[in-house]
Amino acid sequence: MARDGAFRDMDAVLAWHPGTGTGVNNFGGSSLDSLVYEFHGRTSHGASAHNGRSALDGVMLMDVAANYLREHIPENCRIHCIIRDGGDAPNVVPAYAKVWYFVRGKDRAQVDELRKRLTACAEGAALATETTMNWHRITAVYPRLPNDAMCDAVARNVELFGPPRASKTDRAAAEKMGYKDGFNGNVSTGHGTQGRGSSDEDNVSWLAPMGRFTVACYALGTPGHHRDMAAQAVLPFADRAIFQAAKIFAGSAVDLFQKPELLSKVKSEFRGKTKGFTYDPLIPKRQKVPVDPP
Repeated sequence: MARDGAFRDMDAVLAWHPGTGTGVNNFGGSSLDSLVYEFHGRTSHGASAHNGRSALDGVMLMDVAANYLREHIPENCRIHCIIRDGGDAPNVVPAYAKVWYFVRGKDRAQVDELRKRLTACAEGAALATETTMNWHRITAVYPRLPNDAMCDAVARNVELFGPPRASKTDRAAAEKMGYKDGFNGNVSTGHGTQGRGSSDEDNVSWLAPMGRFTVACYALGTPGHHRDMAAQAVLPFADRAIFQAAKIFAGSAVDLFQKPELLSKVKSEFRGKTKGFTYDPLIPKRQKVPVDPP
């Protein structure tokens, strides 16, 4: 969307994310590359595997190299992967295999360096297994560009409207799932710190000033990307959290519309921080939108 101009000519952008707490974060998450590596070999019957060249061997050897690489990267970096295609039957040497990696770091420079090293692992694996390899980047995530003026404006509305209030029924439902600490009814203060996760919304912060907040929708201790999150998202507490988020959105938007000096300050800070910067989506113009799984 950024590549194709969806965020062109915006004055400001507001964003939110559900969580276990309520507050603002001016620093977003980690930079990320979503990468697909494909290996091509030569198929054969498993009983005469010496005639084949296994693409899956290339994937497996790459991942072994990536595991050794992890020891020699900055502690804040992360490398995750899954094998998307590893063949069809044990007795057939696969001629094609595909592995999908996420590479995370604090900024684009760190991710760019790590991507080069990971790709060298893939190249070495292809050489060792006499296969060929090609790779492409599905998407690239930037770290967030902080905007203090926007953050403070949104924080005032977060304080004004606050988190949803948990009822006795909400607490009982959470406790039944094993979350005995209930729900966070406080508002966190300050501008936050950079997180380990990643979000493509942070790319938009380089195209327009961003103000971003979280609202508590889940019980304390609920792990991210867990089925308990899905179960709690349909509880009345989460419904009330959505209304609180809507109020914070509306209040922040009204402030930006009715206070020209605020919007001017927000945009001035943005212009200063992006001086000399040209946004690069880091994916080719010809690349189609990745609607289907890679």
